[in-house]
This record gives sequence, structure tokens and C-alpha cells, in this order.
Amino acid sequence: MRSRAKAPSVAGMNAPVSSDTRSDRPARLSCPAVRASLPTLLDLLDEFCEREGVDAASRHDLRLIVEEACVNVIDYAYPPGSPGSLTLQIESSCGTRGRLIEVTIEDNGKPFNPLTLPVPDQSGPLDDLPVGGLGVHLVRQLSNTERYRHDPERGNVLTLGKYLRPATND
Repeated sequence: MRSRAKAPSVAGMNAPVSSDTRSDRPARLSCPAVRASLPTLLDLLDEFCEREGVDAASRHDLRLIVEEACVNVIDYAYPPGSPGSLTLQIESSCGTRGRLIEVTIEDNGKPFNPLTLPVPDQSGPLDDLPVGGLGVHLVRQLSNTERYRHDPERGNVLTLGKYLRPATND
């Protein structure tokens, strides 16, 4: 029987200062590129979003972006049975277009730029469409900025940005 790798804990790492305090401090976590790490990576994102006061709709989109991108690394970056590492970094910045949350996913798996994949054909009946292959398309639809580079030391570096929705005064 195979033992399941325990996901690393984020307790004490990047702990929120308070629910209404924003910080220029990025959240960062490296862990094994295995499915068991996914809840911990998403917890890190949730803690960051809480600390930064990210609205619910943007938080939902960011969770989907992180989950899809990390699952692609987990499933495809490394040879079967030889998981490497995966690093997630999350940071916030302000610019002319507003607040931007950027998530950067790094791995040392085989070089692969997901942004070069063609847009999948979605014509025809839903039941006739192939299963899978829509994750990168979903990430592109939910993010506002996408960058990829292959770094000799860091490996695959994919950075995806999401502009926050403006606050509404109800």
C-alpha cells in the first residue's frame, strides 16, 4: 500500500496580520507537486485573500486559476511516480488599472509554456467535446495578465494576474 504524502502546513507561514490590514509581503510556499498538496496551496491563497481584503468574486476566480495551474504541474510536469517541487507565490500591487493580485507557479519539470496552446474548439454539441484540455483556456479567461518564462534556475515560471473588482457602495 502506498503512503500518501502529507501536505505541508501553512501554519505560522504568511499568517495574516489582521483581516483589514494590507501588506506588500508576498505569500510563498514550496511543496511536493502531488495532489495532497493542493488543499494547502489553496489555504495559502485563502489566507492571502483574507489578509488583503479580496472580494468574493475575485477570490473565486483566483482559486480556480491556482487550482487549474497547479493541477497541470502536478499531473504533467514530472515523470509519473517522481514528483518534483511546486512553488506558489502570491502578491498584490497597485497600478493604473487598479489592484492586481498575481500568482506565480514555479516548477522544475520539463519546460512547457501553457500559453502557447491553441484555444480549444468548443463548437458542436457539449456531449461530443473531448474531456479535458479546457483548464488552460479557463485560466486565460479568468486572468487579466499571463506571462511565462523558463528560467535556468527556477524552471517553468508562470505568472497569472487578476485585477480586483472595484468596491461597490451599496
